Amino acid sequence: MNQSKPKFLNIYNTLYEEIRLGKFSGGKALPTEKSLCERFNVSRMTLRQAIKLLVEDNMIESIRGKGHIVISQIKKYHTSSVNSLQHPLHQTARFPMKLGSLNYRVDLQSDYTNHLFKNHPTAVIAIERYYFEENKNSTKADAFCFTFLPIDIVETYQINTQNHSQMKQFVENTIYQSATKSDLKFSSTKTPTFSNQQHVFEARLSCWLVVESIYGNQDIPILVNKWYLPQEDFEIIVSRMRQE
Repeated sequence: MNQSKPKFLNIYNTLYEEIRLGKFSGGKALPTEKSLCERFNVSRMTLRQAIKLLVEDNMIESIRGKGHIVISQIKKYHTSSVNSLQHPLHQTARFPMKLGSLNYRVDLQSDYTNHLFKNHPTAVIAIERYYFEENKNSTKADAFCFTFLPIDIVETYQINTQNHSQMKQFVENTIYQSATKSDLKFSSTKTPTFSNQQHVFEARLSCWLVVESIYGNQDIPILVNKWYLPQEDFEIIVSRMRQE
């Protein structure tokens, strides 16, 4: 029996291919629903069935008041499995990201830090990091990280806490080069908000909350990161392989 494809699948296939080939640029809106209905000669209900599939396939994002925004296909490069020991924000972001600001202070021992570190350090460096999409000028951050760094680790690695660049280099790069393993614990949290004098992070909806414990050669973490990654902008892929 020969049966033609439903109209919405034909629309989906056409728009999918046009987005893949770059006819519609990442970050830009598709033509209005009215113009697309006229182009394909279909009802708005039929069109929206195709739009729904494109949203589910992470090709577009529907934003109230802005329309259907094409998701940059650069994400294919930046989104990877989190099974390798790398910076998780850059592994999961759908867009290239940059660090906007890094602020830190010394916090004394508390029940929470004792929970994170079994050796109960007398103090930790509490670090706040605000991240932004590249080429984006805004005070509103697109991702946020809390870092807890025990004071004895600062001494072991001879980190000069008065040197802002050195602190940044350690938490952004050095730690991933020197660590032997990390644990990632995934959960979600709704509409978290953090701010300082420069920037604010305020998620519109839910965030991935990724608690990252990074280890050296002992079973006590070198540091712990708490990543707040908005689910509309970050994609977590876990690859698994059969063990022979």
